[in-house]
Amino acid sequence: MMKLGNMDAARVERLGALAAHLVEHALASGLSWDEAILGFGIAAKALAAKAADQGVGGMDQCAALAERRLKTGMDQSADVLRAFLR
Repeated sequence: MMKLGNMDAARVERLGALAAHLVEHALASGLSWDEAILGFGIAAKALAAKAADQGVGGMDQCAALAERRLKTGMDQSADVLRAFLR
């Protein structure tokens, strides 16, 4: 099981399931792997815009947080998804 800071196990499990779902859809999309990554970045920006619309913060704040979280995700080992991708 992956560990993300002080995040509880149920939340980590949901993150792993979401990541596996995204990978499965990316692989089935017909896009190259790097095009799929571009799509993840676009999706992150769209989620940040939605958060800003909901009053979570300004667009710049939300986009900066999204970028930091993407980078934190990139620091995680992809090995944690093996159980989800079988």
